[in-house]
Amino acid sequence: MSKLKPGKSPGRDNIHPEFVIHQSTTTTGWLCAFYTSCYQRLKLPKTWRRASVIALPKPNKSAEDPKSYRPISLLCVPFKILERMIHSRIEPVVDSQLPREQAGFCRGRSTADQVTLLCQDIEDSFQDNEKAGVVYLDLTAAYDTVWLRGLHLKLLRTIPDRHMVKFIMETLSNRSFILQTSSGQCSRLRRLKNGVPQGSVLSPMLFNVYIHDLPDTASRKYGYADDLAIMLSRPTWKAMEEGLNEDMGTLVAYLRRWRLQLSVGKTVAAAYHLSTREARRELELRVDNKCLEVQQAPKYLGVRLDRTLSFKKHLEEVKAKRNTAPQSGAEALMRESYRKRVSMASTKRVLDLSHQLMV
Repeated sequence: MSKLKPGKSPGRDNIHPEFVIHQSTTTTGWLCAFYTSCYQRLKLPKTWRRASVIALPKPNKSAEDPKSYRPISLLCVPFKILERMIHSRIEPVVDSQLPREQAGFCRGRSTADQVTLLCQDIEDSFQDNEKAGVVYLDLTAAYDTVWLRGLHLKLLRTIPDRHMVKFIMETLSNRSFILQTSSGQCSRLRRLKNGVPQGSVLSPMLFNVYIHDLPDTASRKYGYADDLAIMLSRPTWKAMEEGLNEDMGTLVAYLRRWRLQLSVGKTVAAAYHLSTREARRELELRVDNKCLEVQQAPKYLGVRLDRTLSFKKHLEEVKAKRNTAPQSGAEALMRESYRKRVSMASTKRVLDLSHQLMV
């Protein structure tokens, strides 16, 4: 309960976080007893199974395209607390069984770890005078397409406590949602047969369990939840491209088996090497007889990685974003004060130099 943040939107029950944060000790005891009863009986209130879904626009996307929005589920606050309790119980067990290449929402791991690891492996290929190829995979609606029966099977393989697995699946069953617009309009109630809810505390961990058994490949894998990349370095272009094509075929077959869909149009590839003569050389990679798009500096986990890892384009974007970002009043005053100090110091140096020349 201490992790609840004031000001967050309530769910369908209209219970705000502040109500739970400031509740009495007696009410807390009642709520804990109710959670225990839900767990023992494997039952949940119907209201907790219903979510209000709001659509947040993705940056730099067309507002007229429905795919340009990210759905976020507003869940009931008491249900969020229950999810956190489940999360704390299963986190040590799940994290101990996740592969090292998966760092998404794992304790002590971050996006910086995966970007650093990928860059280090690319740098190693530079030292070995090899060509490195990286494919950045994009999954279509990854959380929304999780096959619940498949997830149930993988949870049974991962978590020894069978009753806990049943309870987790109970929280995911018989769910429904209402789409809510910014003007307050609501759609009719719709049922959900698959997927894990966006905005849920448990969803990232459950998705990690769902894809924790990715098949072995010659390429090294770098995962952060549904952001997946594979890298392979070889002495020749042909060997590297053949290896990546083979590994992509293996991964696509796995995704289809577990009813996840690869977005070929958004999956991109990039080559990393120090040969200026072959700077414009593009990889020839295919999925389902469709060529993958090749980019010179694709973005992975928020960082643009160019061919030689100079980070020039990434720094240019950061600088441009910084210059166009609105400034707060205090920040504007500090920058203006700094400019004045620099200007005064420059003027003083010019006057001193002029005085020395005159003397």
